[in-house]
Amino acid sequence: MADEYRRFWIESSDALEREVLLASAFEAGAEGAEEREEGGRFRACIYAPSDRIDSIRGLLSASVEGETRIGPAEALPEVDWSEAWKEGLDALRISSRLVVRPPFVEFELEPRQREIVIDPGQAFGTGDHASTRLCLEWIDELCQGSECPARVLDVGTGSGVLALAAVALGAERAVGFDLDPVAIEAAHAAARSNGLEANVHFFTGGIDEIHDPGETFALVLANLLKREMLPIASEIAARVSPDGRLVLAGLLDEDVDEVAARFSREGLREVGRRALDDATGRWIGLCLARGA
Repeated sequence: MADEYRRFWIESSDALEREVLLASAFEAGAEGAEEREEGGRFRACIYAPSDRIDSIRGLLSASVEGETRIGPAEALPEVDWSEAWKEGLDALRISSRLVVRPPFVEFELEPRQREIVIDPGQAFGTGDHASTRLCLEWIDELCQGSECPARVLDVGTGSGVLALAAVALGAERAVGFDLDPVAIEAAHAAARSNGLEANVHFFTGGIDEIHDPGETFALVLANLLKREMLPIASEIAARVSPDGRLVLAGLLDEDVDEVAARFSREGLREVGRRALDDATGRWIGLCLARGA
């Protein structure tokens, strides 16, 4: 196994650039990443197949700026990766109403608490990332009793965890889409394993491929990086019903003003925000609504 994979490091004091480089690495064929902070600088270790790692490293090296450094590709230590990757993964308790956990972690549910079981794999969205947790917290707050949005749209659904959480907490129907067919396969599998497939619809494609061009949703979720979100801001805003809510995550603190101003031009104003810190910086989850 160690002969089949190698790794290299990205080191930067710019958290946003590191996030962009990580996204580019996965798009180019990387299969894993390990993140940490050391001495005020952020480090990410990229894992990829040996026959691909040089091209991935070369692609990233051509786009780095400033003081960002990329280390050489190196062999992996001898580790039982079939078990080691599970280390550090645990059940995520969002509230007394919702838990997200991987299938190999046991968790004793509280009375009336719902759980979503997500198998960590190639699709983003296990709840482990701060931006996903922020979305889950907003879903928990907005899906309360008779106030729960009936229809939910999950933009860039990944593993489907956000759409599934909304349905588990009372939404009647959720639609999720992603450009990555592997992510949609994972979302379908998660819907089946959680017994929620009758209430969700996942498809591979973009926001312009929603069947009804005029359909709106009481709750729209977009857990995307700024560079992915802004080009489709108008399309996202158009899917929010007149009395609906839009939750935006995937945003570092320095992204918020620009993103909020862009959606303000679409008639959506901030009505709440949440924040979580991790090694990459402060992540923000915004809740927007229509109105002056």
